[in-house]
Amino acid sequence: MNSLRIFSTVLIMTIPKIGFACATCYGAPDAPATQGLNYAIFVLLGCIATVLMGIVFTFISLRNRAKAYVLQSSGTRNRMY
Repeated sequence: MNSLRIFSTVLIMTIPKIGFACATCYGAPDAPATQGLNYAIFVLLGCIATVLMGIVFTFISLRNRAKAYVLQSSGTRNRMY
């Protein structure tokens, strides 16, 4: 366990710092690669937001169906709150 810790510490110390940076963080702000990475980040955030909205709308739909079923089985009018 101790040798693994020493190995990982030495490995991290020998890797150049430039290996940890991407063009968005440490690149030239006007470089085409930096602008492309910025757009890629926004596209991925949009995809994630779309999937999460789909999950939320699914749960809202299930909740509405459950309410309608309860109201229908209890004999009252089909009112949605």
